[in-house]
Amino acid sequence: MTSSAPLLEARSLARHYTVSRGWLRGKGRVRALDGVSFSVRQNETLAVVGESGCGKSTLARQVTMIERPTSGELRLAGEDVAHADRPTLKRLRPQVQMVFQNPYASLNPRKRVGTLLEEPLAINGRLDSAARKEAARSMLAQVGLRPEHYGRYPHMFSGGQRQRIAIARALMLHPRLLVADEPLSALDVSIQAQVLNLLMDLQQRLGVAYLFISHNLQVVRHIADCVAVMYFGRIVEIGPKASVFGRPAHPYTRALMASTPVLDGRSRRERLAVQGELPSPLNPPSGCAFHKRCPYAVDRCRADVPALQPLGDVETACHRAAELNA
Repeated sequence: MTSSAPLLEARSLARHYTVSRGWLRGKGRVRALDGVSFSVRQNETLAVVGESGCGKSTLARQVTMIERPTSGELRLAGEDVAHADRPTLKRLRPQVQMVFQNPYASLNPRKRVGTLLEEPLAINGRLDSAARKEAARSMLAQVGLRPEHYGRYPHMFSGGQRQRIAIARALMLHPRLLVADEPLSALDVSIQAQVLNLLMDLQQRLGVAYLFISHNLQVVRHIADCVAVMYFGRIVEIGPKASVFGRPAHPYTRALMASTPVLDGRSRRERLAVQGELPSPLNPPSGCAFHKRCPYAVDRCRADVPALQPLGDVETACHRAAELNA
């Protein structure tokens, strides 16, 4: 059961970067996040999907408090994260931990597994040496690794085992929210299901919430409670998994779903003709960012930025959503 109050809540969250445009061309501004709103409840999984460059990893950096947002609100259990001072951030950061995409790069090869797991506890001044060791051994067991793995180095493990170690390290501080940024993409397909099932089992046992970022819609269909579809720094559709997958409302969501490979030919969706590529972040289009690739675009789409509006069980940012889904 999920709590009625959001654990994590974002309102009009934005993150802009000033970048160089080249010699004698001055600076440009990239709107990596441009007004994102969503919420995650305890023991719930919100999956964020979209093409590379849409702002998913930037969103992860805001949620994990690695960066401060340019504007907007971000609240963790009701506390303001976006404008928090250093002592508040230090207190809140252990409540949000991250599992990175590449387990080969995220683990220090010079440290033994036991040291890697104990390090978060030592940094945050929790427990004495003996208690830290016992906590690390207990967490190894929870992620399906054996006691003798405690004293080994990361290079002695397979990719799937390394990701289990990374998950164990992220859980050592007993966070309330785990941000998983493409946690399966670097693993063999045969191992992905094992790690996915581990994440779901840990969520049931520990009550942790997930912000799950992925390109793999089949994985998202398996693990998510709610799905947020991002395009060019904005959420264009968000809602319960069954609604987003069963009847996608936004043309971009339809295109993503149609591009997913399926084995049963009878269940294939009608392919939506999407032309071109993502626009340049230094030269964003006017109006709806998707209008140059959308076969349903009209003049209003080229002039006005659509806001998220309720449509059945979902919210979608499309001027023609009601008409196209009638």
